[in-house]
Amino acid sequence: MPTIVLVHGAYHGAWCFEPLLPELASRGIGAVTVELPLTTLEEDAEAVSAALDASDGKVTLLGHSYGGSPVTVAGVHPTVERLVYLAALAPGAGDPPAGTGVGIGQPLLDALRPAGDGRTAVDPDVAVEVFYPDADPEAGRTMAAKLRPGATGGPADRIGTPAWQERPTHYIVCADDPIVLPDWQRRRAAEIGATVHELPGDHSPFLARPAELAQLLVEVVD
Repeated sequence: MPTIVLVHGAYHGAWCFEPLLPELASRGIGAVTVELPLTTLEEDAEAVSAALDASDGKVTLLGHSYGGSPVTVAGVHPTVERLVYLAALAPGAGDPPAGTGVGIGQPLLDALRPAGDGRTAVDPDVAVEVFYPDADPEAGRTMAAKLRPGATGGPADRIGTPAWQERPTHYIVCADDPIVLPDWQRRRAAEIGATVHELPGDHSPFLARPAELAQLLVEVVD
């Protein structure tokens, strides 16, 4: 059975992939979810590496949003067969965790609040419309209630050799994403030489379109 290791983005946890897991299982794909500490890039990458150390055989490593940054660091692990960036950051060598010139939508920037210790949080009053506008409203509210403060790397964090230089790479563009702007996603995917796929809709297809995302991942793994 092929296995995908799933790495979440900022403010989220491994729980965000729960709607996707049964869709993958029904298509014969195993999944492992990683819980990032959301502290520094190094510690986030170590969490990914620990999951890869525990994996049995080759895996596909997927990073969503900020999760693309620790995936870029940890994805050189020998168990990784290919990378998938899902509406994700894909920083290059010497870059900070977010990369450079990333196209971030104003709705997310307006929703951020300081949370102390260099962390930020998302205003709960607008979290659903920012992260999950295409999802069932009740499902969006349930997920938004689990969001947590976090950091997307520290000021001194830098990328070494990016894994996308070492592994076959796919990029899934979310075509109506209000957070990581779609035109930037397409441009960055071309810059890193990724095979590009597109899904309609918002930044969180694991909630709004889990069946469509799972089917696309079947094609990627195959």
